[in-house]
Amino acid sequence: MLVTLDLSARQAQRVLGQALRTRATLEIEARPEVHNALLWGTLAARERDMLVVNLHDPCDAASLRTLIGAMCDVRMILSDDLCLMSTFVVDVGDETVPRQLMLAVPETVQVANRRRFARKAPIEPVMVRFLAPDAPSPQVATLTNIGPTGLACRMTSAEAGELLYIGDQVELEFVLPWSNEVYTLAAIVCNKNRCREEGHVIVGFEFAAPESDAALLRLRVALSDETAHLTEREGEP
Repeated sequence: MLVTLDLSARQAQRVLGQALRTRATLEIEARPEVHNALLWGTLAARERDMLVVNLHDPCDAASLRTLIGAMCDVRMILSDDLCLMSTFVVDVGDETVPRQLMLAVPETVQVANRRRFARKAPIEPVMVRFLAPDAPSPQVATLTNIGPTGLACRMTSAEAGELLYIGDQVELEFVLPWSNEVYTLAAIVCNKNRCREEGHVIVGFEFAAPESDAALLRLRVALSDETAHLTEREGEP
């Protein structure tokens, strides 16, 4: 499952300072009652107790001002580490180019665990059914990579924004073509990242089943023994 470490106040300030120096890309997920799509932007400046984010296009102009006061979850990658923050929108810049969000400086910053094992990508398409906590029926996504501790799927931004939130536990079901076995495993949503395909994102899951779970053990054997249908994949979430 996803493990996070709360940074001290001093460490959090160093992380924010590094993010400012490197102009880190932020993934901003506002609470669904005000905005149901992911926002992306570059951390441009810090003004007292606010972080200024230059938004990337496209962005929903009609709904931007409704974000004022909204709670949001923020994610960024620094030195290969996933950093997580919870904050709220203080103000927006509708008239600026690019348009901007002003976020309150978060009280805490968390660093998520690094992946312990390499992931591999299937050569042929593999579909993954997932049942989100509040979804009436399962949804389908495309497997992009898989490893002993988790997998990642490509799905539409709308599905990822409306159904899945970081930390959610979901049920995954899939069949590896070379094994012909149906694997059903609990998993935790651990990250969301932009995809090269417009309108889609890559969602990373870590298996939440116990290490002794029979299905998980069989999956690991199937992955370790297979070389013809899987290729090494670097740089995927």
